[in-house]
Amino acid sequence: EEARTQGSLRPGVRMAHAPRARSAASLLASIAVLASATAFSVPPSPLGLAGRLRHVSRLPQISPASAPPSRARRPGVAGGLRAQIKFADAVEEVLKRKFVKKNRVPRVIKSWRRMDEDFIYRAEVPEFETIQECNSYIEGLKPQAFHDPYQFEWAQKLRDNAEVVQEEFKRVACDGEDSLYEQGNNVWVTAANSTSAQSYGPDWKTLALMDRCVWDETNTKLFPKTTKLLRDLEVPCIEAFFARMMPNSVIKPHSDYCNFALTSHLGVDVPEGECWIEVGNQRKEWRNGEMLLFDTSLMHRAANEADRKRFILMLRVWHPDLAPTEVEAIKYIFDCLDQPEIIERDISALAPELIGLPRAVKPEDLHFGADEGGRRTQAK
Repeated sequence: EEARTQGSLRPGVRMAHAPRARSAASLLASIAVLASATAFSVPPSPLGLAGRLRHVSRLPQISPASAPPSRARRPGVAGGLRAQIKFADAVEEVLKRKFVKKNRVPRVIKSWRRMDEDFIYRAEVPEFETIQECNSYIEGLKPQAFHDPYQFEWAQKLRDNAEVVQEEFKRVACDGEDSLYEQGNNVWVTAANSTSAQSYGPDWKTLALMDRCVWDETNTKLFPKTTKLLRDLEVPCIEAFFARMMPNSVIKPHSDYCNFALTSHLGVDVPEGECWIEVGNQRKEWRNGEMLLFDTSLMHRAANEADRKRFILMLRVWHPDLAPTEVEAIKYIFDCLDQPEIIERDISALAPELIGLPRAVKPEDLHFGADEGGRRTQAK
């Protein structure tokens, strides 16, 4: 607000290295590349985003094992890079080589590199009287507060089949609540990262079905009809989870820090006329069986002013202006974040001259994309 008052934040593109510390809290892949669960928020929540990256200088390295003396190395490669390579550098190198023929992922690579450098995109959006802020940022995706969800066939059909979701949710999560806690995985937990948790508050909780394009094997078995519906309709999900908002509670203004994922809500059990969400200068109310679609990289807030809980099915979906190869590249980053051995395998196969036989070490707090839903698998 100070920046806007003093005129230091101008309309249009404005990018800067933002300080990691905030007065309230510190901030995919997203990516993690929309990490919910997954974006590059790595959300963070993010698919948005979740926690910020450590500074590049603090990222763990992928160190080579002792290579056989006879192993040939390509001349001209810098000795430092050949001897040691960071996890983020390894991912970038594989992306360049894996998608070189498609030539459609430069802005995904740029987004990944910027996040590694603790880069925050921040710009005023005069049309909606708000700010767009994200660390999982892909250039060229126009910010828009609300989209018409029914321009997409999957949203039309999800609305037409809303009763399937509503009936199953009532049976499993309401009538069978005790069994749900016993059998489910991470049932009604707070946001998956500390920054989102502070914005959403203790009264907003989630029950995940999918995180960063990976289905939760436990919870999907508890909600088989909803899961089948999302699969059959080929909803372009990054995350899918039920979200609960307690009576007379608010969600503070915040960004989910990821612009390559849009957020969609299906009203499951909503006290109509008493709860709303506001993105910039536009406000919408939730309706039972109806869809909303909006951009949570813009500052937004919400409230449930009713005396009963509000339940929605929340989906993070790929931004429609992403190219298919870009989606594929972001999914690859998600896979590397969840299974670092993938980047170890691929960097060895595609760029053996760089590191010999690496041991991939992923930073514990590395996030890319949105991940508010949060998989956070727990021991049973």
